[in-house]
Amino acid sequence: MSPISSRLAAGALVLGLVTACGGDPAPQGAAQAASKELVYWSMWKQGEPQQVALQAAIERFTKDTGIKVSVEWAGRDVVKQKLPAALTTSKVPDVVDQSDDTIRPFMVTPGVARGLGKVYEADVPGEPGKKVKDVIPAKYTQSPALKLASGEPYMVPYSVAGIGLFYDAAALPEVAAAPPKDWASFTALLDRLKAGGAMAPITADGEQYWSDSYWMNYYLYRTIGADGLKAVAEDRTGEAWRKPEVLAAAQQIEKFARQGYLLKGYDASKYPEQQKNWAQNKAAFMIMGSWLPGEVGTYAKPGFKPASMPFPKVGGPAQGEEVVQFGFAMPTKAKNVEAGERFIAHLTSKTFADDLARTASVLSPREDAVVPEALAGLKKQLDGVAATYPFAAGLSVPGWADKVYYSTLGELFNGKLSAQEFVDKIAGVQAEFWKNQGN
Repeated sequence: MSPISSRLAAGALVLGLVTACGGDPAPQGAAQAASKELVYWSMWKQGEPQQVALQAAIERFTKDTGIKVSVEWAGRDVVKQKLPAALTTSKVPDVVDQSDDTIRPFMVTPGVARGLGKVYEADVPGEPGKKVKDVIPAKYTQSPALKLASGEPYMVPYSVAGIGLFYDAAALPEVAAAPPKDWASFTALLDRLKAGGAMAPITADGEQYWSDSYWMNYYLYRTIGADGLKAVAEDRTGEAWRKPEVLAAAQQIEKFARQGYLLKGYDASKYPEQQKNWAQNKAAFMIMGSWLPGEVGTYAKPGFKPASMPFPKVGGPAQGEEVVQFGFAMPTKAKNVEAGERFIAHLTSKTFADDLARTASVLSPREDAVVPEALAGLKKQLDGVAATYPFAAGLSVPGWADKVYYSTLGELFNGKLSAQEFVDKIAGVQAEFWKNQGN
């Protein structure tokens, strides 16, 4: 699930860019769009690294096309709260950006997302012979969860966040040299770390249930697959939670929580305390998205060298990688459609991809983009799979994650429930949730 959407409160600053025409001439048919002001509402806030890179890209776009951009750095609730309210008025943005797991329930499910198939067929400015569909690998667009019912894509990603088991390569050179590949080898390593006592095997922000859920998510991805987890979540009786694979995953989490594998105090800490502890070598592993190295840079101990390894195989044939995509979408009520499409296509360039990677320490969907050193392992991890998938294969029921999954899983992760108690409780909570949905 999207971490960035969960952590920061919304804030807004409107910035209008008015720049003289210049650079490449607008293509035929774009004159009307170029004479208007393009309205873009962003999930980023003034001063954030992503905002800095986007600001520079906006200026290049205006210089190249003559299209003025009015951008509002609205914050994380731009799609959840600001856009739905705006759709009842005449003041609707032409372009927004957010994570796919927010765009899906708040734009696609209610039918207010515009198809962007035309953007994928557009040329990438400054890169002769390349269309947008050529620079964004199919693995990031082929999931049915990333398409409208018509089959047309509804977003164009500019960064992707994979999930990895992060560690300090300087403190654990043996892991850097040969990461454990299966669950038995990984847990044997955790046992050795626990016995050694120099650092806890694992840490986690006990209150950040969305990140704690990665342990359950990935264990199930490695056994029943993303579609299997989606089927469990969609079971209106809740009884699918009683699958033996689910109980096995819960038993592993119970073991971590109740047998001293997690850093003492994790369950009573506030973000970002545990990230700081991890960056100070108080714990060996932290499962998190690719934003983690960038977030701990200011308080990591000297010589700290963040790296990541894939979640190990568990034994089943189902493998794969969950990815959170951040990118552009357009509301169906957008007024400056052609200008919006040109803007999105313009920001698929390698120039922007490289600038964003360097400025914000993120991964681009483009395979030829700059890769931050700390994310080289995660990039290799994503390059090694033919397909990626969103959380629970794209489950898009508003409220399910918070009301059913995270809250109940948090009790298991913090040691308040046993594995069997977790299964029994979440089965009942989910049945009640679906009953209240009325269908």
